[in-house]
Amino acid sequence: MVDYVTIRRWSSKPEHDEASLLAFVNEGIVPAWRKIDGCLSLNLLRVRDETSYLAVTYWESKEDLDRWSGPQGQQWRDEHRLVLEQWLSFMSFKDEVEADLLVVG
Repeated sequence: MVDYVTIRRWSSKPEHDEASLLAFVNEGIVPAWRKIDGCLSLNLLRVRDETSYLAVTYWESKEDLDRWSGPQGQQWRDEHRLVLEQWLSFMSFKDEVEADLLVVG
């Protein structure tokens, strides 16, 4: 069951179109995130300004996120370095919110 959520806001870089971004997310990002222990799902939302996106990740617990973010996640980051670098070629990080999930409808 989902216990913890991260929401990261990103801005798209002008040299990439949305179709290319979505193809990359489906072919590169989603398969990589499925390999993270405790990561339940990842959603990408377009903000109505059409240059920003929200990457919403659902975690079993904050501890799972902390494990992945810390030294225990280094092997995953090493294995997926090219995917992470390609993501950064598409997007610029803006900000992040972490939240406890209280209600599921």
